[in-house]
Amino acid sequence: MASKTPTPTPTPAPTPTTEMSALTITPKGFAKRDALRTNEIAVQALWESNHVFESNATDDDDTREKFLVTFPYPYSNGHLHIGHAFSLTKSVFRAQFERHMGKNVLFPFAFHCTGMPIQAAANKLKTELATYGTPPQFPEDASTAARIEMEEAHATANAAKAAKAASTAESKAKGGKTKLVQKTGTGIVRQWNILKMMVPEEEIPAFVDPLHWL
Repeated sequence: MASKTPTPTPTPAPTPTTEMSALTITPKGFAKRDALRTNEIAVQALWESNHVFESNATDDDDTREKFLVTFPYPYSNGHLHIGHAFSLTKSVFRAQFERHMGKNVLFPFAFHCTGMPIQAAANKLKTELATYGTPPQFPEDASTAARIEMEEAHATANAAKAAKAASTAESKAKGGKTKLVQKTGTGIVRQWNILKMMVPEEEIPAFVDPLHWL
């Protein structure tokens, strides 16, 4: 008859030492952050005094090879986002690399305040103010019933648009709602509301003039 294997005795949990029991966790200080910030300020002052990031492309006495860096400037009718930062970062890296290679690097920055997007935004705002007053009282904000009615009208229009797209390119038809409707719930984007996120409301009417965007 086989002998029964004895059940192992569980090992008791170790008792904390006196030192561990009395241990207190002190909050981390900011010495490293402060040191980095101090260095940052000092180096930036050094860059400024030596004009490291300044360039004069018209200086005939500068015999260095010239190098121009640019990227698609963002329009001024919307917020900057991570896509802008992604493109800008690559441009910054290339400009700094060429600068380290001894070239006279010109890297301008600006906002794109011209073209049809600005003209279209100004026209849209002008239409909103003429139709709904100043400040505008949009129907989707008036009541729940009006909002539902407008949502249904937009959903119907978008469904028709999706059906038409499906008849010509089935791969492009993904449903009755556009991305705008999926994000906002209504598909209604007002130029007034876009500007309200960036400028005081009393200044918004001036933006019906596209030149005011400049």
